[in-house]
Amino acid sequence: SDWRCFLLCRSCCVDVSVDGPECLFFFVINIVGDPMAPRDMDAIRDAHKKGDAAATIQAHESPIVSEEVHGGPAGDYIKAIVFGGLDGILCTFAVVSAAVGASSRLDTSSVIIFGFANLLADGFAMGFGEYTSAQAQLDYERAERAREEWEFETYPEGEKAEMIELYMSRGMSRADADIVMSTLVKYPKVFVDLMMVDELGIQSSEDYDSGAPLKQGLVMFCSFVTFGAVPLLAYIPSHRTWIAFLISCILTTFCLFTLGSLKGWLTKTSPWKHGTQMAISGCLAASVSYFISQMIAGMVPA
Repeated sequence: SDWRCFLLCRSCCVDVSVDGPECLFFFVINIVGDPMAPRDMDAIRDAHKKGDAAATIQAHESPIVSEEVHGGPAGDYIKAIVFGGLDGILCTFAVVSAAVGASSRLDTSSVIIFGFANLLADGFAMGFGEYTSAQAQLDYERAERAREEWEFETYPEGEKAEMIELYMSRGMSRADADIVMSTLVKYPKVFVDLMMVDELGIQSSEDYDSGAPLKQGLVMFCSFVTFGAVPLLAYIPSHRTWIAFLISCILTTFCLFTLGSLKGWLTKTSPWKHGTQMAISGCLAASVSYFISQMIAGMVPA
């Protein structure tokens, strides 16, 4: 007999109702994904913005040639590049601004020396921090998956009961939840994947990349140092301090806007908005650093 379940399309946050036995198939696909049916995510997001349910159903049912872009290691590297670059350029620009604010004490060579010393030290700290946090997250995910797999092997009926209660708490009837879980429990890997997502909020996989934390740390370090060097480039030709600072401001503002726009593009929001916000935040950070250093320079005896 026909029965109804309400699916939350996690990729576009649209409620879709499906009647009939095929509901179970769509339920599983939405939870664990269907590698054989990549979807047009741009079309799905556009349908969400317009509130067009028919368009989102069509986008889900129409496979496209290109693969759907998911998170994961590649996404982590991109995030490390963007956020590492933003942190690097902001920190170095603040140091340069502080040096100019105390220009009576520091010349161009001093700006370069202190700027690069600070850049490399902060870059190492950021890279090591990224590595340790990613390693801790990986260890946690491995331990939780091992525990869930052991619990499922030891007492599958108990795990099934937990999932039934979980979906009942979300509004599904006991009969429908029992039908769904009675089917999924036949597939241990799928069931454990589902438990990891719904019980723990972890997008887990059996195939862990043990080298991913180190790679993320290196990407963070390289991005931090590469973009963080931008405010210092103007000082290398030995311009006068104020001329070099003006060039540094222009280069830094351009890079901040570019990185902010990239961040907006990655998060599927307005690149112009994020670019402008990052450029303004950089200017504010530099201004604070400049005036504080100028104030302190006036208080400290020569």
